[in-house]
Amino acid sequence: MFLASNIRQLIPVRQNNQPVWLRVGKLLDARRKRIIENAHLVYDGSGILHIGTTPPSEEILRCAAMVDLPDVAAIPPLFDAHTHISLCGSELDADQRSIAQKRAPEAILAEAETRARALLARGVIGMRDGGDKDGAGLELSEKSQAAAEACGLPRVLSPGPGIHRKGRYGSFFCQPLDDHSSIHDCVAHRVQSGADHIKIVPTGIINFAKGAVTASPQLTTEEVRELVTASKPHTRMVMAHASGSEGIQNAIDGGVDTIEHGYFISRDQLAAMRDRGIAWVPTFAPVHMQIVHAGIMGWDPTVLDHLRRILDAHAESLRHALQIGVRILVGSDAGSYGVPHASGLVEEMLLMEAAGMTTLDVLCEVAFGNANTLAPLLPHRLLETGCPATFLLVSAASFDSIRCFENPIVIFGGSPLTAETASDSLL
Repeated sequence: MFLASNIRQLIPVRQNNQPVWLRVGKLLDARRKRIIENAHLVYDGSGILHIGTTPPSEEILRCAAMVDLPDVAAIPPLFDAHTHISLCGSELDADQRSIAQKRAPEAILAEAETRARALLARGVIGMRDGGDKDGAGLELSEKSQAAAEACGLPRVLSPGPGIHRKGRYGSFFCQPLDDHSSIHDCVAHRVQSGADHIKIVPTGIINFAKGAVTASPQLTTEEVRELVTASKPHTRMVMAHASGSEGIQNAIDGGVDTIEHGYFISRDQLAAMRDRGIAWVPTFAPVHMQIVHAGIMGWDPTVLDHLRRILDAHAESLRHALQIGVRILVGSDAGSYGVPHASGLVEEMLLMEAAGMTTLDVLCEVAFGNANTLAPLLPHRLLETGCPATFLLVSAASFDSIRCFENPIVIFGGSPLTAETASDSLL
């Protein structure tokens, strides 16, 4: 059994930059999608000095003694492909959520920064944010450009405000396209403000009472295409919030880089995404949480049947997407109702595993694939010689099921972190 407190006591405290030598039961080589059994891992404050199935040399060890952890696995830290760092996912009171979103930008930023710092101690090294209208994401993007080990923040990639149509869905995290003289002006303004990518909102959301997307798309194919065209000279990827067949088609035909959510996607659309290199971030968690919190939401049995049917169909779409080779990323939509940051990512991992994605593939995406696809120029935090000594220690059984992935010990820059930075109620 993996008991974090017991394992933590076994890890030596580095002194005078003395190396630490661990032998772990399993180690994840996320780049190559393989598990190394009985791996030796040696690190100090400068980074990882040795990884392999053979013991390190005395020159590397400098008299360090081995700590044997046969029931422990070492994995790289996590990257969430879809978050909203300015929002608290654990807040379930609708009135309180509304009040929180109406606070002064300075208050929203202060809480978002505290939240982001807390995520490091929970194993999250980076995230691609889905947008906020108050500037918190852009501020955190700028602050987190230094290495996490230096600035104490996970890397936050932000689009600034999302782009939607005035009066349509998205006003709580977007600013309207209508505020600009042209689409190119809108994109240029986002880039000038510091956007790492461009977030567009071609559709609304699911009408849970009806069990369908009932509103017409808010962006046409031509508008999506122009937004993508305007983003290319700035080398900005375009992430598209899209659910419902018509809106998804607009996003695909417009040439976006990723489709977020994608509820009610068809097999033909998945094939088109594969052929055009469009990645899919399915975000099971926010819809799943509507079932978990159905009592608070006031959903009746009819709506619950809609939600289960929608999730079953979404799982089938994921299985088909994996079968035909669509690029799949793991994003939690953390900050949305009932989806806390960090733990919401683990919940998303569980849901994707349950839907048919292998445990190894899920772990490799959050540990490498997400960041490599969305931010290939960022320095990776992998379990490889020369990388920073920032990684997680979890139960070795996590490779059998994500359900065993809990209470990770976070080694950050060669030293263990504690998760006392912020209460779970802030996440």
